[in-house]
Amino acid sequence: MRAVARVADVSRNTVDKLLQNAGSAALDYQDQMMVNLPRRRVQCDEIWSFVYAKEKNASRATAAPE
Repeated sequence: MRAVARVADVSRNTVDKLLQNAGSAALDYQDQMMVNLPRRRVQCDEIWSFVYAKEKNASRATAAPE
């Protein structure tokens, strides 16, 4: 963000707000346009990163934190 702010000669806050607005617009667009899509398979890359304990920690894990 600093590099973009420097090149565009604007505040980092301006770049941050623009990125947040663009993300919100993209999310709204996807929520409206990408519904009831035909699908044959679903790909879930790196789903392991959302699991409570990785294999190396599973022996010590008792329950997921609240």
